[in-house]
Amino acid sequence: MTHSPAITAIDTVRAYTSGPRLLVEVDVVMDPEASLRATHDVAEELQIKLESLPHVERAYVHVDYEITHKPEHSLKKEL
Repeated sequence: MTHSPAITAIDTVRAYTSGPRLLVEVDVVMDPEASLRATHDVAEELQIKLESLPHVERAYVHVDYEITHKPEHSLKKEL
C-alpha cells in the first residue's frame, strides 16, 4: 500500500519458494478510470522494487479495479 497512492487496496499477496529464492505474486487494486499507462507504470515499478529485494527471484504484479470477485486462480490441493 505504501508503494503508490494510486493503489487503493491489496487483494492478494503470495510468496512461493523456488530454490533459495522466492517467487512473489501481488494483486493490487487501482481506480477503474485510471489509464492503462498509469496502471502499467505503477505495477512495473512495484515489480522492479520487489525484484530488487535480496530473497526475491521474480515478482508478478496483477492490477484489478475491484476485489469483489472470486479468486482468479485456485490453489492446488496436496498430492
